[in-house]
Amino acid sequence: MNALVLSLEAEGFPVNVQQGKHGTGVQIFGYRVPFVIVEKVREKSRREVKEYSWTRTIIEYEPTGDLEIRVGDYSYRQKKYRDGKKHRLEAILPACLGALMREGRSSLISAKLAEQRRIEQQKKDRERADLGRQIAEEEKKVKDLETWVSNWARAQRMREFISALEKLWVQQGHDLSSEAQKGQRIIWMKQQADRLDPMVPSPPSILDRKGELNSW
Repeated sequence: MNALVLSLEAEGFPVNVQQGKHGTGVQIFGYRVPFVIVEKVREKSRREVKEYSWTRTIIEYEPTGDLEIRVGDYSYRQKKYRDGKKHRLEAILPACLGALMREGRSSLISAKLAEQRRIEQQKKDRERADLGRQIAEEEKKVKDLETWVSNWARAQRMREFISALEKLWVQQGHDLSSEAQKGQRIIWMKQQADRLDPMVPSPPSILDRKGELNSW
Protein backbone atom coordinates (compact mmCIF):
# COMPACT_ATOMS: atom_id res chain seq x y z
CA MET A 1 0.00 0.00 0.00
CA ASN A 2 2.82 2.37 0.85
CA ALA A 3 4.52 1.70 -2.47
CA LEU A 4 1.27 2.32 -4.34
CA VAL A 5 0.53 5.55 -2.47
CA LEU A 6 4.07 6.85 -3.08
CA SER A 7 3.80 6.02 -6.79
CA LEU A 8 0.47 7.84 -7.07
CA GLU A 9 1.71 10.93 -5.27
CA ALA A 10 4.88 10.94 -7.36
CA GLU A 11 2.62 11.19 -10.41
CA GLY A 12 0.82 14.16 -8.85
CA PHE A 13 -2.30 12.25 -7.76
CA PRO A 14 -3.04 12.89 -4.05
CA VAL A 15 -4.41 10.05 -1.92
CA ASN A 16 -6.98 10.76 0.80
CA VAL A 17 -8.93 8.77 3.35
CA GLN A 18 -12.51 9.43 4.44
CA GLN A 19 -15.12 7.68 6.53
CA GLY A 20 -17.58 5.18 5.13
CA LYS A 21 -17.33 2.80 2.21
CA HIS A 22 -14.54 3.27 -0.30
CA GLY A 23 -12.65 5.25 2.36
CA THR A 24 -9.32 5.29 0.55
CA GLY A 25 -9.24 7.08 -2.78
CA VAL A 26 -7.02 9.04 -5.13
CA GLN A 27 -7.78 12.21 -7.09
CA ILE A 28 -7.06 11.56 -10.76
CA PHE A 29 -7.95 14.12 -13.42
CA GLY A 30 -10.25 15.79 -10.89
CA TYR A 31 -12.19 12.62 -10.00
CA ARG A 32 -11.89 10.44 -6.92
CA VAL A 33 -11.08 6.79 -7.63
CA PRO A 34 -11.51 4.48 -4.62
CA PHE A 35 -9.17 1.56 -4.08
CA VAL A 36 -8.49 -0.94 -1.32
CA ILE A 37 -6.06 -3.72 -0.44
CA VAL A 38 -7.66 -6.81 1.08
CA GLU A 39 -6.26 -10.10 2.32
CA LYS A 40 -7.93 -13.33 1.38
CA VAL A 41 -9.03 -15.70 4.17
CA ARG A 42 -9.77 -19.40 4.28
CA GLU A 43 -11.98 -21.48 6.49
CA LYS A 44 -10.12 -22.81 9.50
CA SER A 45 -12.85 -24.65 11.36
CA ARG A 46 -16.59 -25.12 11.47
CA ARG A 47 -18.79 -26.29 14.31
CA GLU A 48 -22.44 -26.48 15.17
CA VAL A 49 -23.61 -24.76 18.33
CA LYS A 50 -27.02 -25.52 19.79
CA GLU A 51 -28.83 -22.58 21.32
CA TYR A 52 -32.22 -23.29 22.85
CA SER A 53 -34.38 -24.83 20.12
CA TRP A 54 -32.17 -24.01 17.13
CA THR A 55 -28.65 -24.66 15.96
CA ARG A 56 -26.25 -22.22 14.36
CA THR A 57 -22.98 -22.73 12.55
CA ILE A 58 -19.83 -20.97 13.72
CA ILE A 59 -17.08 -20.68 11.15
CA GLU A 60 -13.56 -19.52 11.98
CA TYR A 61 -11.31 -18.07 9.31
CA GLU A 62 -7.60 -17.46 9.08
CA PRO A 63 -5.61 -15.15 6.80
CA THR A 64 -3.90 -16.67 3.78
CA GLY A 65 -1.31 -13.97 3.18
CA ASP A 66 -2.65 -13.52 -0.36
CA LEU A 67 -3.29 -9.86 -1.06
CA GLU A 68 -5.62 -8.27 -3.60
CA ILE A 69 -5.89 -4.69 -4.83
CA ARG A 70 -9.37 -3.62 -5.92
CA VAL A 71 -9.74 -0.52 -8.06
CA GLY A 72 -13.08 1.31 -8.26
CA ASP A 73 -16.29 0.98 -6.29
CA TYR A 74 -18.12 -2.25 -5.57
CA SER A 75 -19.63 -2.59 -9.05
CA TYR A 76 -19.16 -4.97 -11.94
CA ARG A 77 -16.52 -2.57 -13.31
CA GLN A 78 -14.23 -3.04 -10.31
CA LYS A 79 -10.74 -4.18 -11.34
CA LYS A 80 -8.90 -6.72 -9.20
CA TYR A 81 -5.19 -7.53 -9.04
CA ARG A 82 -4.00 -10.31 -6.73
CA ASP A 83 -1.08 -12.44 -5.68
CA GLY A 84 -0.66 -15.41 -7.97
CA LYS A 85 1.48 -18.49 -8.45
CA LYS A 86 3.80 -16.72 -10.92
CA HIS A 87 4.00 -13.28 -9.32
CA ARG A 88 3.37 -11.40 -6.13
CA LEU A 89 1.32 -8.23 -5.90
CA GLU A 90 4.41 -6.10 -5.38
CA ALA A 91 5.61 -7.05 -8.85
CA ILE A 92 2.52 -5.76 -10.62
CA LEU A 93 2.12 -2.40 -8.88
CA PRO A 94 2.67 -0.56 -12.22
CA ALA A 95 -0.36 -2.41 -13.60
CA CYS A 96 -2.37 -1.35 -10.53
CA LEU A 97 -1.22 2.23 -11.01
CA GLY A 98 -2.27 2.06 -14.66
CA ALA A 99 -5.67 0.70 -13.68
CA LEU A 100 -6.23 3.61 -11.30
CA MET A 101 -5.25 6.11 -13.98
CA ARG A 102 -7.53 4.45 -16.53
CA GLU A 103 -10.37 4.54 -14.02
CA GLY A 104 -9.80 8.27 -13.47
CA ARG A 105 -9.65 8.87 -17.21
CA SER A 106 -12.83 6.81 -17.64
CA SER A 107 -14.56 8.98 -15.02
CA LEU A 108 -13.40 12.09 -16.87
CA ILE A 109 -14.68 10.79 -20.21
CA SER A 110 -17.98 9.71 -18.63
CA ALA A 111 -18.41 13.15 -17.08
CA LYS A 112 -17.74 14.85 -20.42
CA LEU A 113 -20.20 12.54 -22.18
CA ALA A 114 -22.78 13.19 -19.46
CA GLU A 115 -22.26 16.95 -19.84
CA GLN A 116 -22.59 16.63 -23.62
CA ARG A 117 -25.82 14.65 -23.19
CA ARG A 118 -27.08 17.28 -20.74
CA ILE A 119 -26.36 20.08 -23.23
CA GLU A 120 -28.01 18.13 -26.04
CA GLN A 121 -31.02 17.42 -23.83
CA GLN A 122 -31.28 21.10 -22.91
CA LYS A 123 -31.18 21.97 -26.61
CA LYS A 124 -33.93 19.43 -27.33
CA ASP A 125 -35.97 20.78 -24.41
CA ARG A 126 -35.61 24.36 -25.73
CA GLU A 127 -36.55 23.23 -29.25
CA ARG A 128 -39.55 21.32 -27.86
CA ALA A 129 -40.63 24.32 -25.78
CA ASP A 130 -40.23 26.63 -28.80
CA LEU A 131 -42.23 24.21 -30.94
CA GLY A 132 -44.90 24.11 -28.25
CA ARG A 133 -45.12 27.92 -28.23
CA GLN A 134 -45.37 28.04 -32.02
CA ILE A 135 -48.12 25.42 -32.03
CA ALA A 136 -49.98 27.26 -29.25
CA GLU A 137 -49.74 30.55 -31.18
CA GLU A 138 -50.98 28.86 -34.36
CA GLU A 139 -53.85 27.20 -32.53
CA LYS A 140 -54.81 30.59 -31.04
CA LYS A 141 -54.81 32.16 -34.51
CA VAL A 142 -56.99 29.33 -35.84
CA LYS A 143 -59.34 29.67 -32.87
CA ASP A 144 -59.54 33.45 -33.35
CA LEU A 145 -60.32 32.94 -37.04
CA GLU A 146 -63.02 30.41 -36.26
CA THR A 147 -64.48 32.81 -33.68
CA TRP A 148 -64.45 35.71 -36.17
CA VAL A 149 -66.12 33.62 -38.88
CA SER A 150 -68.70 32.34 -36.41
CA ASN A 151 -69.43 35.85 -35.07
CA TRP A 152 -69.58 37.27 -38.60
CA ALA A 153 -72.11 34.58 -39.61
CA ARG A 154 -74.12 35.21 -36.45
CA ALA A 155 -74.09 38.97 -37.14
CA GLN A 156 -75.34 38.33 -40.69
CA ARG A 157 -78.18 36.14 -39.43
CA MET A 158 -78.95 38.69 -36.77
CA ARG A 159 -79.20 41.48 -39.36
CA GLU A 160 -81.47 39.33 -41.53
CA PHE A 161 -83.71 38.80 -38.52
CA ILE A 162 -83.68 42.52 -37.64
CA SER A 163 -84.54 43.43 -41.23
CA ALA A 164 -87.41 40.98 -41.30
CA LEU A 165 -88.66 42.19 -37.92
CA GLU A 166 -88.39 45.80 -39.00
CA LYS A 167 -90.49 45.11 -42.13
CA LEU A 168 -93.07 43.26 -40.05
CA TRP A 169 -93.43 46.12 -37.57
CA VAL A 170 -93.71 48.64 -40.42
CA GLN A 171 -96.47 46.53 -41.95
CA GLN A 172 -98.18 46.44 -38.56
CA GLY A 173 -98.03 50.21 -38.39
CA HIS A 174 -95.65 50.57 -35.47
CA ASP A 175 -93.69 53.76 -34.99
CA LEU A 176 -90.02 52.98 -35.64
CA SER A 177 -88.62 56.47 -35.24
CA SER A 178 -85.58 56.92 -33.02
CA GLU A 179 -87.79 58.35 -30.26
CA ALA A 180 -90.28 55.44 -30.27
CA GLN A 181 -89.81 52.36 -28.09
CA LYS A 182 -89.75 49.89 -30.97
CA GLY A 183 -87.53 52.20 -33.02
CA GLN A 184 -85.04 52.33 -30.13
CA ARG A 185 -85.28 48.53 -29.95
CA ILE A 186 -84.35 48.20 -33.63
CA ILE A 187 -81.40 50.59 -33.20
CA TRP A 188 -80.18 48.57 -30.17
CA MET A 189 -80.42 45.28 -32.04
CA LYS A 190 -78.41 46.68 -34.96
CA GLN A 191 -75.76 47.84 -32.51
CA GLN A 192 -75.54 44.33 -31.07
CA ALA A 193 -75.06 42.91 -34.56
CA ASP A 194 -72.29 45.46 -35.16
CA ARG A 195 -70.64 44.54 -31.85
CA LEU A 196 -70.61 40.90 -32.93
CA ASP A 197 -69.32 41.59 -36.46
CA PRO A 198 -65.47 41.56 -36.53
CA MET A 199 -65.45 43.64 -39.74
CA VAL A 200 -67.00 46.82 -38.31
CA PRO A 201 -66.10 49.03 -35.33
CA SER A 202 -67.80 47.93 -32.14
CA PRO A 203 -70.32 50.45 -30.73
CA PRO A 204 -69.97 51.23 -27.01
CA SER A 205 -72.11 49.24 -24.58
CA ILE A 206 -72.67 48.94 -20.85
CA LEU A 207 -71.26 45.42 -21.26
CA ASP A 208 -67.84 47.00 -21.81
CA ARG A 209 -67.77 47.84 -18.10
CA LYS A 210 -68.33 44.24 -16.98
CA GLY A 211 -64.69 43.93 -15.95
CA GLU A 212 -65.15 46.73 -13.40
CA LEU A 213 -67.23 44.38 -11.24
CA ASN A 214 -64.12 42.32 -10.42
CA SER A 215 -62.41 45.35 -8.83
CA TRP A 216 -65.23 46.08 -6.38
